[in-house]
Amino acid sequence: MIEAKEPALRDIMETISYPMILMGLFGGLLLAWLLPDSLSFAGRAAAGGALLMAVWWMTEAIPIPVTSMLPLIIFPLFGVGSFGEMAAPYANSVIFLVLGGVILGLATERSELHRRIALRTIQIVGTRPDQIVLGMMLSSAFISAWISNTATAVIMVPIGVSILKLVRNLEGQEGETNHDWKFSAALMLGIAYGVTIGSTATLIGQPPTALMAAYLQEQQGYTIGFAEWMMIGVPFAIIMLIIAWVLLTKVVYRSKLRELPGGTELIRKEVDALGPMAKAEARVGMIFIGAIFFWVAVPLLTKIPALNEALPFLAGISSSQVAMTAAVACFIVSSGKKNSQGKSVALLTWDAARDIPWGLLLLFGGGLSLSAAFTMTGLSNWIGEQVGSLGDLPPLVIMLVAAIVGLGLTELTSNTATAAAFFPIMGAVAIGVGIDPLIMTALMTLSICSAYMLPVATPSNAVAFGSGEVSIKQMVRAGVWLNIISLVIIFIMIQTLVPMVLGR
Repeated sequence: MIEAKEPALRDIMETISYPMILMGLFGGLLLAWLLPDSLSFAGRAAAGGALLMAVWWMTEAIPIPVTSMLPLIIFPLFGVGSFGEMAAPYANSVIFLVLGGVILGLATERSELHRRIALRTIQIVGTRPDQIVLGMMLSSAFISAWISNTATAVIMVPIGVSILKLVRNLEGQEGETNHDWKFSAALMLGIAYGVTIGSTATLIGQPPTALMAAYLQEQQGYTIGFAEWMMIGVPFAIIMLIIAWVLLTKVVYRSKLRELPGGTELIRKEVDALGPMAKAEARVGMIFIGAIFFWVAVPLLTKIPALNEALPFLAGISSSQVAMTAAVACFIVSSGKKNSQGKSVALLTWDAARDIPWGLLLLFGGGLSLSAAFTMTGLSNWIGEQVGSLGDLPPLVIMLVAAIVGLGLTELTSNTATAAAFFPIMGAVAIGVGIDPLIMTALMTLSICSAYMLPVATPSNAVAFGSGEVSIKQMVRAGVWLNIISLVIIFIMIQTLVPMVLGR
């Protein structure tokens, strides 16, 4: 069913919306003309360019990656910065962190290690309906923390559909009591929400978290480490997973099925079909474990004075360097297979580069170049000065409005595009009203990554909806509660854990 949707989706992505193109152009020009002379010409041009990009990004008037190249054209033309200055953010170190993570994810997919992880998790958790939902959510969350959330959804949804088909087959044999639409909704939404929630746990889980790290590094001079973000992302993911599971299986879509006849046998057959772990799976797993060790453990080990003195080079290892090392290893390490000439085949060949989302990397660069324009022209300071009067409002009210706007927009538009457009604006607003920009950026990141209500909100929601097993009404019914609950959890963390981790 998912494959049948792809041509239509591709048709939509290839269309051009001339009304939105004109709206963005005229809106940008009008904004630049209306802004006062207290802002420099370059600053007004940067503001107009920002509005133009925001409109085109959010309406997808033209392909998002193409919009992301506009800073290279517009800003040098209007004196915002030279071509070299505008192009430099496209090579930000965080972009290479994402690139390395994507390549490692591709190797995981090719080896089918992800499928083994998912099925083994279900075996461990259990095969009662609520246990299956939990198992699928845990698997989806873990895999999505390390590879593309779209890829994770495409991997996990068919597994969920096969379980639902088993229930329907049993229905035909034993009567209508076996099939329960609530179980179908809980399972499909559990996968979608598990993917979304799990992807917030790491910097490479989904684009907004990586973009946050790049923005903080470029514009705020703060480098957030891989392990440092996990100290925020993992607790958030665990709490939200528990809440989502309880909400789906015990409240909104409580299933009438107490047992799933044949469930254990189905999972056992799927596991048996995988056979023993192949060399490619084991080797990808070793590379993965090595990357996780250097991402998470090494930064903590370097804080031990004696170890740091004995091995000073460890402190110079960056997260991006680890990601690229793991990526290169995937092209060097043998998969254990031979080609027709009897030569060893690597875990990944360069043909896999076709599956790298190069457009996503351009989007990162465009967002960072836009942020650089805000700073270079003084636009960030000007925005901060204009909103200074809002400082009389309680900071929590300002942050609540920012979080609601971010979450609301990402329900309707790309969360990456929303992050790229809003990080520089909200960073300027935070400074203007006396809120720590690091805290505001973390707040916006978690809010933008917490959309559960509509199919267009996240790729995982879209894939789950595309399976035909869950309706928009069912998604909204559960998602609206998760949206509200996630805002509460985010605000609790912003007041407690986030300042502790960031040292604020």
